[in-house]
Amino acid sequence: MMSRQCVFIDNKNGAPSLPPPAPLPSLIPYNEGSIRALSRRNRVYVYRDFLLSKFPHMTSSSDAACNILDVAGGRGDLSWILHNIDGINSIIADPRIPNHKSLIKSTEFLLAHPEEAAVRAVEGVVTHQPLAKLLPRLMEKKNCNGQYNLSTPFQLRMHVDDNLVETLKRVFSSDEHLDDERMDIWDEYWQQETCRIESNKVVYGGTPSTDQSHPQKKEIGDAQKRKQQITNSINAYDTIRSLDYIAGFHPDQATDAAIDLALFLKIPWSVVPCCVFPREFPNRQINGSRVKNHSQLIEYLCTKHEKIRKETLSFVETATAKNVVLYMLSEDYD
Repeated sequence: MMSRQCVFIDNKNGAPSLPPPAPLPSLIPYNEGSIRALSRRNRVYVYRDFLLSKFPHMTSSSDAACNILDVAGGRGDLSWILHNIDGINSIIADPRIPNHKSLIKSTEFLLAHPEEAAVRAVEGVVTHQPLAKLLPRLMEKKNCNGQYNLSTPFQLRMHVDDNLVETLKRVFSSDEHLDDERMDIWDEYWQQETCRIESNKVVYGGTPSTDQSHPQKKEIGDAQKRKQQITNSINAYDTIRSLDYIAGFHPDQATDAAIDLALFLKIPWSVVPCCVFPREFPNRQINGSRVKNHSQLIEYLCTKHEKIRKETLSFVETATAKNVVLYMLSEDYD
């Protein structure tokens, strides 16, 4: 059985509970120069709100947590929030190794400074920090020792691409267990994907790991990160087979495959497409012309299924941060 890596935040010093925010934002003193409310990191909270509003069953009380595949999850912020705040088993699918240090550091600060957390929890002002607003949900999970159990999400360190989808089509059947022939196909795929990942030696952000100044410290850190990686081929297969939902927030090159995988599994999904990469995907075409811009990409992706829905997320769109979300509900497969 796979175990989670946990971070315990001690609250034995009797820090006061998070006070309620002031009723009027105008009464809250704040730094007018702050741009926290416009931070690109806060966009993931908008996407989280969309997920929970459109798919409320994700957090419904049941024995088994909802299993989400966070495609091209990068740093891993979405999965960390969904797991620690909402109790959802969100699994990061990305060849890069996620980094949760920033979220953990912010959480520790807010828990240690409840009055400041109350200020930052107020919406409608530039000091608003979405994590501060969600803090009471985390505080409900304090254990009997006054500690907060923050778990690191699991990761499938892999590419979500056409190769994955086509391999799954070859091995999937109504039988949950793989026979010898299909097992060999999946094992071969997984071994090739593992070699592909390990040979790249890429960390989050696409930066090669070249720092050898503290090799022992680096080795310990790498070992801790590997604890949350699903490396066994059968565990990886079972994880994908057990998925309830696929999410992709700006998944870049994995956009098509994320949607194709969800359509193949016939499970709900949502994707926020961003970059187009026309040179990498010359086969994307609309009315005989290659897809070269974002609006054409949205039109092209919508041709994958007649019941694909489209909405706009509530953050400001930029050239590098698009806010159109495509999705399908369970009933759209009927």
